[in-house]
Amino acid sequence: MLSRRAAALLALPVFVLLVPIAACGEDATSDAAGGGTANGDGGTDGSQVEPADSGAPPTQAKGDPCRGQPLPEDQHYVPSGMCARLVSAPTNGLRQIAFAPNGDMIGQSNSGKIWLFRDEDDDGFFTKAEIHEWADTGGNGNNAHVDVAGGYVYAGSNGGVKRFAYEAGALKGGPGEDVVVNQPGGGHAKHTVHVYDGFLYVHSGSAGNATHETNSKSEYDTKRSLIKRFDLSMLTVGTPFEWDAGEPFTVGLRNANGFARNELTKKIYGVVNGLDEQRYDGKDVHNDNPGEQVVEVAAGKKYGYPFCFTAQRIVHNGSVIPPGTQLWNAGYQANPDGDAWCAANSEKPTTFVQAHSAPLDITFFDKQAQGALPEKWRGGAFIAFHGSWNRSPATGYKVVWQPFNADGTAPMPTSTSTTTTFPYEVVFGGGTVAGGAEDKPWSWSSDSAGEATRPAGVAVNPIDGALYIASDTGGLVYRIGIKK
Repeated sequence: MLSRRAAALLALPVFVLLVPIAACGEDATSDAAGGGTANGDGGTDGSQVEPADSGAPPTQAKGDPCRGQPLPEDQHYVPSGMCARLVSAPTNGLRQIAFAPNGDMIGQSNSGKIWLFRDEDDDGFFTKAEIHEWADTGGNGNNAHVDVAGGYVYAGSNGGVKRFAYEAGALKGGPGEDVVVNQPGGGHAKHTVHVYDGFLYVHSGSAGNATHETNSKSEYDTKRSLIKRFDLSMLTVGTPFEWDAGEPFTVGLRNANGFARNELTKKIYGVVNGLDEQRYDGKDVHNDNPGEQVVEVAAGKKYGYPFCFTAQRIVHNGSVIPPGTQLWNAGYQANPDGDAWCAANSEKPTTFVQAHSAPLDITFFDKQAQGALPEKWRGGAFIAFHGSWNRSPATGYKVVWQPFNADGTAPMPTSTSTTTTFPYEVVFGGGTVAGGAEDKPWSWSSDSAGEATRPAGVAVNPIDGALYIASDTGGLVYRIGIKK
């Protein structure tokens, strides 16, 4: 008997590329401390049905962001005047994506494989033949960073970071080598990497929901739950950096799975998956707490984990605690100083997004080409919400645009005793016949199964200026842009 996904694929119109669909499973292990997936970004069943046809063939106009496979108009949301298109054949387990200056798209899969996407016939769709296995780190894949100046692509591996010689236009990476070794695995195990100005930045998530390698009551963890920095000018070929020798650059981060630099301000920002099952003052407050942090990644910054959490909406003694306040996490350890300790030792985030949205990636609309995205969005960031198990009703499953100010600050959400209002705008998500965005799991399946789209990566193409979104469920890529 055919699976739902195979049957749905066979039912697609003939202009859709017919290729086998490989299941994309979430690579997380069980989080015993937190009761959820160790990645903190929600589990998946590893299945996805391709979008059904909207009835119109894809346009082939060169440079038009609306090229590609149309999506059912009543089953997805984009802002008025914009379009969303399926633009790739499935790539098993695809996570974050990025672009080289020549327009090649680079992505890494859970398995560790690094893929190069090149639209060789310039029709706006990456066929299976245009998706090339470029390199392989051996496992634990999340992102691949193209360091053109240095001539390498860097990517996380099971035990740290590897790099591969990069040459623009080449369909295969050069020999790989270890750059960082003996980085902790398990728990929030993804090793997100970026290179800026000759420094390698590497993320290491926590081992569990509220954990610390030494169980300290006051000293931040310097092995996990942080972003470390390594000076690549000090790297000797054949002698990789030891993880413990890295500089603890920004600490107190439960799972900063995605981070990126805004090229307009030259500041780095990360998105953090917050604590599960949060309680405060003896009460269950987890449905609307903690706010998922958006933080500036800079030397010496400390963001609270596991000692403190970011208040989104907490009513205490009849008053709403100001959103963004750092509060003591009694689920970790008792502390007589509690909130006062957090006020003195934990910085507020730049801003935050809705509790349990599970933000997995962030990218800035800064210096890319004009015309494919609204100019009012320039300087802000796109954030991929994967969605989480730890809220009822569920939230996430979308991409939003988060405003940033020219000085690098960002507006903070506001809360009343019953609701929180966020400053971001939905860019891509579930939709209704009436055209509004829905905040819940969604799909565009051709049957009643309703497999959900799960955004895991976002990137703005430097050539066409459009927004590209990777969903690890199904390993598909979508493009968002202004209708021409």
